[in-house]
This record gives sequence, structure tokens and C-alpha cells, in this order.
Amino acid sequence: MSTATRLDLEAFVASEYPRVVSAVRLIVGDYDVAADAVQDAIVGLLANPPKTEPHNYAAYITVVASNKARDILRRRGAEKRAYDKLPPAREEAADALSSLDLDVAAALRNLPERQREICIMHYLMDHSVEQIADGLGVSTGTVKTQLHRARHALAARLGKEAGDE
Repeated sequence: MSTATRLDLEAFVASEYPRVVSAVRLIVGDYDVAADAVQDAIVGLLANPPKTEPHNYAAYITVVASNKARDILRRRGAEKRAYDKLPPAREEAADALSSLDLDVAAALRNLPERQREICIMHYLMDHSVEQIADGLGVSTGTVKTQLHRARHALAARLGKEAGDE
């Protein structure tokens, strides 16, 4: 890119950038997407300049940014449609969590995050120690230790012995 072109682009950014972002926002209806698309268009112009230099940077970047913004919104729409096709979350898990005794739920919330996570996966979701270890990327011994500590903390919080049923 020539020095004159770089100076023209700098002048564009200094004077016309806000107008181009506003124009792209009006075209696509989303300010954040418009601002990102305009910035991407400027970076693209610097990284891979077109064979013939644009006579009007504002018009060139508006067109390129509008196309990029439409692509972004189209992709978001496709992602949303794909997510909408997914089955709803397993109701058994929601039922297990909602049916917990209030004291047990409070005691679970007071556990350290890793212990709480392992307890919920093991006792409420019925995952085996091996499945939990594999999913978390830890050893089975670590899962067993966390379960042991969590049982003792829950027992102390609920006023029961750890071995009581």
C-alpha cells in the first residue's frame, strides 16, 4: 500500500468513520455488528488491498462492511436455528435439583466449587466416579477424595454423622 493511500485511509478514519458505522448500522440494524464489520473492512483493506485503489474509501468500506455484517447476522441466525432444534435439557436433572430439601441445597451451595460440581454429578446426575474423572480430566482418586470431603462437610453442615443413612 502506498504512502498516499495510507494517508487517505487515515484521513477517512479521522473524518468519516463514525458516519460509515452509522450507515452500516442503518443497513443491518445492529450497532455492535456494524462497528465490528467496519473495523474488519479497514483491516482487510490494509492486509489485502484491492487491485485498483478505491476512489471513495467511505463508499468502498460501507459496501464491504455491510456485506460482512450481513454474513455475521446470517451466521447468527443459522446458529440460533440449530440451537432451537436441540432437544430441551434433561428434565430428570431439573426435577432432582428442584426436589432437594432446602437445607441440603443450602449445604451444597456452601461447598467449594469443585466439591459441589462432583457431588451434583455423582449423586444427582448418577454419573460414575470414572465418568466424572474422565469428564473433568482428573484421576478417580481425586474424585473419590472430593466426594469424601464433601460428604463430611455436608454431614457437619446438616448435623449428621458422615456414615449415617
